Amino acid sequence: MTERLFRERMNGDIERRSYYGKFIFNSHFLIFLTIASGFFLYSLLSLVQTLEPSLWQDIAAALLVSVTIVPAYRTLLKRADGVFLLPYEAKFDKYMISADRYSLTLGLAKPAIGGIVAALLLTVGHGIVEIAVFIAAGIIFYVMNYHIKKAAIHSELSNAAVIAGMMLLSFTFLLLILQHLLWAIPAVAAVYMVMGYMKKRRHDQLDWSTLIDYEEAQLNRYYQNVALFTNVSHIDKQFKRRRYLDPFLWKPKGDAFGKERMYEYLFYRTFARDHDLPMIVLRLILLFGIVMVWIGNLYLSVIIVLFGIYIIVLQMSQIYTAQAYLLWPKVWPVDRRFIQKSYVTYSHKLVFVIAVIFSLIFLAVHIEYFYLVLLFPLWGYIINRTLSRTVYKKEQQLSD
Repeated sequence: MTERLFRERMNGDIERRSYYGKFIFNSHFLIFLTIASGFFLYSLLSLVQTLEPSLWQDIAAALLVSVTIVPAYRTLLKRADGVFLLPYEAKFDKYMISADRYSLTLGLAKPAIGGIVAALLLTVGHGIVEIAVFIAAGIIFYVMNYHIKKAAIHSELSNAAVIAGMMLLSFTFLLLILQHLLWAIPAVAAVYMVMGYMKKRRHDQLDWSTLIDYEEAQLNRYYQNVALFTNVSHIDKQFKRRRYLDPFLWKPKGDAFGKERMYEYLFYRTFARDHDLPMIVLRLILLFGIVMVWIGNLYLSVIIVLFGIYIIVLQMSQIYTAQAYLLWPKVWPVDRRFIQKSYVTYSHKLVFVIAVIFSLIFLAVHIEYFYLVLLFPLWGYIINRTLSRTVYKKEQQLSD
């Protein structure tokens, strides 16, 4: 019964990932991903051809693999399970075994990509046998790290401290293996001993409350990652005050807080207090900025900036939805045209600031093509105006 229950939930989780995957890996993002991956691979191969054997390459490869072999752990438990599944706890082993298989499979993408990049770096100064032993050790560590992480969640130990220890231990032994292959034997033995120790520290009975809280946190983190690309209604959101943004929030007085400008102030305030959006925008700027600096190609840099502005503008539309449909229009009802006009003013200003930040990063990499930065604010204005009209059109269709 429990095995069938997990299978149903696994199919539901796969269906959820497939549903959001359609929005994430749309035609625009696939084109960008293909171009970025091609340039990244080309630049990496070019870098490998110019490198000389050194310890730094071994450190980079070991660090990359040790970070990516931290496995996922998903039980797919729900809040009600802490009540209704308690009578079946003695027969819950098959459910947890199925969860182990699904979790190990779910986290394979990161170590696979990390292993490929590390193997390319190790082609300089290392033979095929050394690389094969290194990759085999990484696979063994991945499986053992999973059991260590699982035991930590089922114990009183700090999950963050255990993960940091796993990464440090994996990095140390992977680096030693690259220095001499015989280090693989004591490395596997040491990690196996740690795994045995962690299994002794775990609770004899399932800690339902901890497991359910952990699963909810992991699901919410997944939704937050998806929210980088599309709107998600399932995120557990709370407004958060960021005092360092307070200087940017003016306090309107008198006529400045009339019905025509009220919502512009509320849009700024909602953006600054939103639980996710400011950090999403910051992460996107950092991500696209790092890719731009790493690859250094002029044409790809222009594409990255244009695509980054497009993605951020898509994210900003949720602020309009939050203010236009929730409490404020009921407390102080105004003409919808004032709300739309305020959103246009707010979003154009914010997009301009974001375009300027991207322009500064672009100038740091391609200062000789400074005139191209004029394209970025113009693109931001056009794409924001176009998507704003889309939001209003949807609102009009939903209105009675």
